[in-house]
Amino acid sequence: MKKVLSVMAVSAFVLTAGVALAGGPGKKMDAGCPEACQQQIDDLNSSQAQQNEQLGAHGKQLENHEGRITALEKDAYDPWYGRLGVRAAWMNQKMDGDNYDQDDWDSDAGWGGAVAFGRQFGQFRAELELAMQSTDLEDKNYGGVEEGYSWNEDYEGDIDLTTVMVNGYYELPVYDAFSVYAMAGIGFAKYDMDAQANYREIEDGAVVYSDGDSWGSSDNVFAYKMGAGVTYNFTEEMAADLGYEYLGVADTDIADSINGHNVVASFRYKF
Repeated sequence: MKKVLSVMAVSAFVLTAGVALAGGPGKKMDAGCPEACQQQIDDLNSSQAQQNEQLGAHGKQLENHEGRITALEKDAYDPWYGRLGVRAAWMNQKMDGDNYDQDDWDSDAGWGGAVAFGRQFGQFRAELELAMQSTDLEDKNYGGVEEGYSWNEDYEGDIDLTTVMVNGYYELPVYDAFSVYAMAGIGFAKYDMDAQANYREIEDGAVVYSDGDSWGSSDNVFAYKMGAGVTYNFTEEMAADLGYEYLGVADTDIADSINGHNVVASFRYKF
């Protein structure tokens, strides 16, 4: 009898627990989630949507930052720069034979300077340059003896040249901070020449006749140049150039051709 009662009690407990787990009397098991579980799912979906929105906003911020970094890197790679230069200059000109009999006139060493503003594009750079130089013509002297007297004629003068040119450079790194470059430029030149001729006739050691003549010429003509040199980059912002430039000037009123040879030293600051 006791065993029967014990079995009945266990069966009643199992049935009662099953009803409780099912949600109470008369309630069936739902195929979906209970209400508390569904609420958690809804909360998770809402949180996921908020996180997706935040990730999208962060993604746009990263794109903006990346664009700014790219622009900064581009500006650092393609900087603007200013250049100051000094030069030693030598000039040679072939005089107009219809007006003068002196053929080629060379000059002594002269000096000049330049200022330029440009921009670098990788290994290439372009600039606008204003330059000036001045040289003294080599003195020329002629003389002879005629019919008991001697004569002497000498010439002297100077050339001033102002150029406005557009220059292009191609720079090739070779070792550490050193680079080599080739350059070319075209533009206009303002040519100014002042010369003096002195004539003397001498008889018995005394000047019996003397005369002087001076002339000048000024012209605006086409000019071009080309050259090569070496660059040393002190830092990312500062560099120095040393090179040779050949300067050609078109015919002027007084000279058939004018050629210049310049040794140029420059300092560049990039910004």
